[in-house]
Amino acid sequence: MDYIELTGNPRHDKLIALVMSNGYISNEELASTLNVTTQTIRRDIRILSKDGFISRHHGGAGRVSSIQNTEFSIRETAHIAEKTAIANEIVKHIPDGSTLFMTIGTTTEFIAKALEIKNNLRIITNSLRVANLLYRNKNFEVITVGGMLRSHNGGIIGPSVVSFISSFRADFLITSVGAISIEGDLLDFDINEVAVVKAMIANSKKKIIAVDHSKFHTSAAVEIDSLKQDMMLFTDQKPPSSLLSVIKECKVELYIAKSH
Repeated sequence: MDYIELTGNPRHDKLIALVMSNGYISNEELASTLNVTTQTIRRDIRILSKDGFISRHHGGAGRVSSIQNTEFSIRETAHIAEKTAIANEIVKHIPDGSTLFMTIGTTTEFIAKALEIKNNLRIITNSLRVANLLYRNKNFEVITVGGMLRSHNGGIIGPSVVSFISSFRADFLITSVGAISIEGDLLDFDINEVAVVKAMIANSKKKIIAVDHSKFHTSAAVEIDSLKQDMMLFTDQKPPSSLLSVIKECKVELYIAKSH
């Protein structure tokens, strides 16, 4: 069977592929297909659901929810090497003197840390955590927005945020997304956070989309935008062939950063 290398464990990768293909699959069917015991399957499902690859159900496993994101504290410690490599690749493409929009997200925070080598940047962000990583740098002008502050991820949302963002013009938007569909749709989980990202997209020249490989195999319910020619996609593995065709057709710049 065809599967994407996600975990470093071929059986786990095959299990994820089966779940993504079927939507839901029982422990017994997984055990038979993968030629292991149901006890092994239950243990695999427990590990993979904890890491956010699949959803654990009574008697089997299903795709992760498209309406609820993985807990922020879990995402902070997931795919660290991949996010670091992506961040280091992105900063190579940010000229000194640029104006940046930066959104909420653990991947965006890795990029914020990597920006320390740059000079004379203006950064407008709705993430208190991103601002906290950047504001001490004397080479940067950091601008935050006013609105409702969320306790779980340090994000600032609300109509006033969208209005404030619309008064700026940025050279680059730097964002991650919850998922990218095989049709090239950029998706996320929270309609309030998406409203801010849409405003940043509308007011930036270039859009940098930073996603680790897991975002090619998850789903989310709220559409942000679709891949377009003015976007740069940074990831750590080659996207699935169907998505790769869309990337080429839309003339999106694709960069694959190798983690060590």
